[in-house]
Amino acid sequence: MKKNILIRGVLVLLIIVLLTIGLTGCGTVIPCTTGTLIININDNYTYWVYIDGALWGTSDWSGDITLYNVPLGYHTIYVQSTDYWCDGTVYSTINCGVNNVLITVFCII
Repeated sequence: MKKNILIRGVLVLLIIVLLTIGLTGCGTVIPCTTGTLIININDNYTYWVYIDGALWGTSDWSGDITLYNVPLGYHTIYVQSTDYWCDGTVYSTINCGVNNVLITVFCII
Protein backbone atom coordinates (compact mmCIF):
# COMPACT_ATOMS: atom_id res chain seq x y z
CA MET A 1 0.00 0.00 0.00
CA LYS A 2 2.77 2.45 0.91
CA LYS A 3 4.60 1.57 -2.33
CA ASN A 4 1.48 2.45 -4.41
CA ILE A 5 1.13 5.84 -2.70
CA LEU A 6 4.81 6.61 -3.26
CA ILE A 7 4.62 5.68 -6.97
CA ARG A 8 1.45 7.77 -7.44
CA GLY A 9 3.07 10.74 -5.71
CA VAL A 10 6.16 10.54 -7.91
CA LEU A 11 4.01 10.22 -11.06
CA VAL A 12 1.86 13.22 -10.07
CA LEU A 13 5.00 15.27 -9.38
CA LEU A 14 6.52 14.21 -12.71
CA ILE A 15 3.34 15.17 -14.58
CA ILE A 16 3.25 18.59 -12.89
CA VAL A 17 6.88 19.26 -13.78
CA LEU A 18 6.41 18.19 -17.42
CA LEU A 19 3.25 20.29 -17.80
CA THR A 20 4.97 23.31 -16.25
CA ILE A 21 7.90 23.05 -18.66
CA GLY A 22 5.64 22.36 -21.65
CA LEU A 23 3.18 25.17 -20.99
CA THR A 24 5.70 27.88 -20.14
CA GLY A 25 8.21 27.07 -22.86
CA CYS A 26 11.86 27.87 -22.71
CA GLY A 27 12.04 30.73 -25.22
CA THR A 28 13.81 33.96 -24.46
CA VAL A 29 12.37 37.42 -24.87
CA ILE A 30 14.52 39.76 -26.94
CA PRO A 31 14.17 43.32 -25.66
CA CYS A 32 13.37 46.09 -28.13
CA THR A 33 16.27 48.53 -28.61
CA THR A 34 15.19 50.44 -31.74
CA GLY A 35 12.08 51.82 -33.36
CA THR A 36 10.84 52.88 -36.78
CA LEU A 37 10.37 56.60 -37.42
CA ILE A 38 7.99 57.88 -40.09
CA ILE A 39 8.56 61.58 -40.79
CA ASN A 40 6.05 63.71 -42.66
CA ILE A 41 7.20 67.20 -43.62
CA ASN A 42 4.52 69.77 -44.43
CA ASP A 43 6.19 70.80 -47.70
CA ASN A 44 6.51 69.13 -51.09
CA TYR A 45 10.27 69.22 -51.47
CA THR A 46 13.28 67.04 -50.67
CA TYR A 47 14.86 67.43 -47.25
CA TRP A 48 17.96 66.18 -45.50
CA VAL A 49 16.99 64.53 -42.23
CA TYR A 50 19.25 64.73 -39.19
CA ILE A 51 18.78 62.97 -35.86
CA ASP A 52 20.86 64.39 -33.02
CA GLY A 53 23.11 66.10 -35.59
CA ALA A 54 23.82 63.00 -37.70
CA LEU A 55 22.50 62.76 -41.27
CA TRP A 56 20.06 59.83 -41.55
CA GLY A 57 18.75 60.27 -45.07
CA THR A 58 16.89 62.37 -47.60
CA SER A 59 13.12 62.60 -47.88
CA ASP A 60 11.27 61.98 -51.12
CA TRP A 61 9.86 64.90 -53.13
CA SER A 62 6.68 64.93 -51.03
CA GLY A 63 8.65 65.40 -47.80
CA ASP A 64 8.16 61.87 -46.44
CA ILE A 65 10.78 59.43 -45.17
CA THR A 66 10.78 56.24 -43.10
CA LEU A 67 13.83 55.55 -40.94
CA TYR A 68 14.51 52.14 -39.42
CA ASN A 69 16.57 51.12 -36.39
CA VAL A 70 16.35 54.50 -34.67
CA PRO A 71 17.62 54.12 -31.09
CA LEU A 72 15.00 54.42 -28.37
CA GLY A 73 14.87 57.61 -26.36
CA TYR A 74 14.56 61.36 -26.69
CA HIS A 75 15.93 62.84 -29.94
CA THR A 76 16.25 66.12 -31.82
CA ILE A 77 15.01 65.70 -35.38
CA TYR A 78 16.08 68.45 -37.77
CA VAL A 79 15.24 68.75 -41.47
CA GLN A 80 16.74 71.12 -44.02
CA SER A 81 15.68 71.54 -47.63
CA THR A 82 18.27 70.59 -50.18
CA ASP A 83 18.22 74.18 -51.49
CA TYR A 84 18.90 75.50 -47.94
CA TRP A 85 15.80 77.77 -47.93
CA CYS A 86 13.61 75.84 -45.47
CA ASP A 87 14.15 73.98 -42.21
CA GLY A 88 12.37 72.70 -39.14
CA THR A 89 13.02 70.96 -35.84
CA VAL A 90 11.01 68.70 -33.55
CA TYR A 91 11.88 66.90 -30.36
CA SER A 92 10.45 63.42 -30.01
CA THR A 93 10.77 60.30 -27.90
CA ILE A 94 11.23 57.15 -29.98
CA ASN A 95 9.56 54.03 -28.58
CA CYS A 96 9.45 50.40 -29.73
CA GLY A 97 7.41 49.94 -32.88
CA VAL A 98 6.35 52.66 -35.31
CA ASN A 99 6.62 56.34 -34.37
CA ASN A 100 5.10 59.15 -36.46
CA VAL A 101 6.38 62.72 -36.51
CA LEU A 102 5.03 65.74 -38.39
CA ILE A 103 7.55 68.53 -38.99
CA THR A 104 6.42 72.02 -39.90
CA VAL A 105 9.14 73.84 -41.81
CA PHE A 106 9.74 77.55 -42.13
CA CYS A 107 11.21 79.07 -45.28
CA ILE A 108 13.29 82.21 -45.86
CA ILE A 109 11.86 83.67 -49.02
